[in-house]
Amino acid sequence: MKEQKKRSFASIMLAICLSIMAALGLTACSGDDGDSNTGGSDATTVESEAFIADMKAGVKIVNDMLVNEPNTTKIMLADDVEQPTQKYGMWVMPYYPSDAVKKFTMTIEVKDGKFVVTCISAATGKTWQMDQDEKMTEVTTG
Repeated sequence: MKEQKKRSFASIMLAICLSIMAALGLTACSGDDGDSNTGGSDATTVESEAFIADMKAGVKIVNDMLVNEPNTTKIMLADDVEQPTQKYGMWVMPYYPSDAVKKFTMTIEVKDGKFVVTCISAATGKTWQMDQDEKMTEVTTG
């Protein structure tokens, strides 16, 4: 009888431990939806709407140019031109981001229709990239 109580107690304790471990495992996994669009922080909660709109505008400029010139491998975004022009062997496109953008990478490399626009946020100082599909990721170093 005493042996049966010990086994019963051990079985109950094992069941409780397994239940707790399963619950912790599910809790740990539930925060990862596997479809995150950022490398570090979520841009939509960290950066201003103006900054995100500026990034999208840069991507749209490049995407629109690729529709008209699909074989283009380099496009320059510049805030000192009034209209699209060809200079330096590439298209130079007008891009006038708001004050939300501290700095942007002017030369965009295009390979197989894929590219990224890179900007530094004036508000946070973080560097972000947005690809041709508007997927935004934080650029981290280290």
